[in-house]
Amino acid sequence: MKKLEIRNKHLALRKSWTQEEWQMRHEQLHQQVLSYLKSLPKGTIIFSFQSIEGKREVDTQLIHETIAHSPYEFQLAFPRVEGEGKMSAYLVHEKTSWIRSAWGILEPDPISAKKIEPNEIQVVLVPLIGFDLQGHRVGFGKGFYDRFLSQCQPNCLKIGLSLEGPVQQIDDLHAFDIALDVIISSERLYTIH
Repeated sequence: MKKLEIRNKHLALRKSWTQEEWQMRHEQLHQQVLSYLKSLPKGTIIFSFQSIEGKREVDTQLIHETIAHSPYEFQLAFPRVEGEGKMSAYLVHEKTSWIRSAWGILEPDPISAKKIEPNEIQVVLVPLIGFDLQGHRVGFGKGFYDRFLSQCQPNCLKIGLSLEGPVQQIDDLHAFDIALDVIISSERLYTIH
């Protein structure tokens, strides 16, 4: 399947879910994510994302609230778009202020958060709309995450979060597409690399 077809199919599927089904999938995903992350050492820097309002994207708020505290005690960083197609990483804390971007995404205010380099990040939680069993993903098609991931250390753990299962194959991959290492869905964990 081509990326556009996967994107359209999965977004339509998400819109068709009842609120109860949506909630159940999130609860299952949260449990899967927390179970997987508990093996990481305290202090790990995890780069995550804030959900886009109205897009029925994975809701990461409960995950963030949980992993910043005991017993996890991870450090959280979030993207801020700075320049054409470029994301920067900002380490946040409980007093960080947030600004809503033009896309409706909450981004850390650079005045109240610390900018860090991508090579300082050990784990990246990656939003996706669809994925295949080779770890390739379909996002919203702007390439922000592929560009960002290319700046991370090779051993940075790239984890996709999904509410659906995989597609058989993504046909229109590009040389700059970066595969994920692990994908956690509401149903199960997929270890790719």
